[in-house]
Amino acid sequence: MSILKNSFSKAERICSDIEINLIYKTGTSFLQHPLVIYSIADPELKHSKVLVSVSKRKFKRAVDRNLLKRRIREAYRLNKTLLEKNYLLAFVYVGNDLLPYTKIEKQLVAGLQKLNNPEGTSAG
Repeated sequence: MSILKNSFSKAERICSDIEINLIYKTGTSFLQHPLVIYSIADPELKHSKVLVSVSKRKFKRAVDRNLLKRRIREAYRLNKTLLEKNYLLAFVYVGNDLLPYTKIEKQLVAGLQKLNNPEGTSAG
């Protein structure tokens, strides 16, 4: 695989409107507070692709939105190896407060584990 294990390249980002509409219209979603995680399992993908979104309505300042997006992307980058299949993923931040990185990472990891084991609760 040409993508490095701990990188987050352009090829791993969802950029096309077609994929964005597909994930929001046909994907499954669940709440892992402060994130809503939309997903579509796609075995044809070479690697998972990700979209990160933070509401402009809740966070008026671009600095705050960008900070949260950086924290979510970094948490995903370091923990993406937990995924057993390839997905189209959208992480939508729905919290009302600027949470520290450790809390965001903890919830993102729990969400990734839930994707691997959707019918039961994740171990741990």
